[in-house]
Amino acid sequence: MPTPHSELRPDAGNAHRAAAYAALAAAFLASTKLALFGITGSLIVALSAWDSALDVLVSFINQRIIRFARTSADTEHPYGHGKAESIASLGQGALIIGGSLVILGSSIQQLGAAWRDAPDTVNNSWFAAGFFVIAGLLSAGIAIYLRRAGRLYDSPALLADSQHYQTDVVMNLASAIGIGLILLTGIGWLDALLAALFALYIARGGYALMRTSIDELMDHDVDEEIKREALAIIVDTDERIVDIHRFRGRKSGHRYFFDFHVTLPINLEFLESHTLVENIEDNLKARFDADVVVHADPDLPTRAPDSDIILSRRPQGARPNN
Repeated sequence: MPTPHSELRPDAGNAHRAAAYAALAAAFLASTKLALFGITGSLIVALSAWDSALDVLVSFINQRIIRFARTSADTEHPYGHGKAESIASLGQGALIIGGSLVILGSSIQQLGAAWRDAPDTVNNSWFAAGFFVIAGLLSAGIAIYLRRAGRLYDSPALLADSQHYQTDVVMNLASAIGIGLILLTGIGWLDALLAALFALYIARGGYALMRTSIDELMDHDVDEEIKREALAIIVDTDERIVDIHRFRGRKSGHRYFFDFHVTLPINLEFLESHTLVENIEDNLKARFDADVVVHADPDLPTRAPDSDIILSRRPQGARPNN
């Protein structure tokens, strides 16, 4: 936990409210779907109800995690608490996969019962199909809201929640189509078959979420788009920058960490070099919520090997003056 000297970032309250709104919407969907499952007994409805109930749990957890992750760095956590959001996203993915496997197992059992000509206990209706269309539209609205909030406050937890709601949109609309197909054909075992397919689809989304979270926890390199933007900011800071080399970047929750070397003309005075480096740091921090470490190297024949240089103003093959 953060020490008493930790402070919340200014955007923590906004991100916290976004998670709270999502939790309330998910609670409404979960309660109505559970009631619908009690009426229909459909595994498709059960899977969707579980998914929405999970949304409630995840959104409420996100409220706590976001507040903790956005407290300022302290003596115990000098790099901040951002990875707490990645840990939360990892947990979301595990819960998604776990719930999907439970429904998949139930679907296989029902398919086995249908194979043995057991009585069909599912009672779907056109009302249920229409309900899922409305639920899909509501989930789409929540997903858009969370995606905008996640990008605005650079929150992996909110973006993960948004991704889950995007899956809900597909699930709800597919459920409506599936129930309609069952009613039109009169084939009861389609309910279990479609529920099994939907469960696999949701599990696939959970796996992707876990993979992204593990990448962040393992300090995976930043996305190429972010790297290109950061390099452009660096090189545009001052025309005296000769090249950029040994660039490293990672993401921890909502924060980026950049560490790189810049080659500067050897005739620059120490104060000029120091000011230039500070300008680079300020420009990156203005664009990203970033912790930046810049190493200034003199433009000597013994500069870094070409393999380490990722962006250079020097003509190919040219060497610095002695």
